[in-house]
Amino acid sequence: MQSVTLSPELTSVLAAEAERSGKTISALAEEWLRQQHQVIREKQLAEQSKQFLHQHAELYRRYPDEFVAFYNGDVLDHDTDMRALALRVKAKHSDLPVVIAQVTKEPVTSYKMLSPRLQ
Repeated sequence: MQSVTLSPELTSVLAAEAERSGKTISALAEEWLRQQHQVIREKQLAEQSKQFLHQHAELYRRYPDEFVAFYNGDVLDHDTDMRALALRVKAKHSDLPVVIAQVTKEPVTSYKMLSPRLQ
C-alpha cells in the first residue's frame, strides 16, 4: 500500500464529503481518482482516434480491412482477428490508451466504446 500526502485544503474537502456521503476518506479518494482517471483516458482515446482518422488513407494502403492497434501515430500491432489482437495489446500495452479499429476503405467516424472482458 502506498500513502499520498494531500494539501490541508484538499484533505478538508475530502473529509467533509466523506462524512456527508458516509464513506471513508480512503474509499472516497479512490473513487474520485478512478473517475478522474476515466476522464483523462477518454480524452486520450479521443486524441488517438483523431490521429487514426488523420492517417486513415495511409493505414488503409498498408493494412486494408485489418484491425490495427494504434497509438501516438504508430501501429503497434495488426491482425485480421480483432480478439487475438486485443489480447496481445492488453498483455503488452495495458497501460496505454490504444485505439483498436478496423481499417476499412471508408473511415468510420463514430465508434461505440465497449469494455469487453478479455480472458
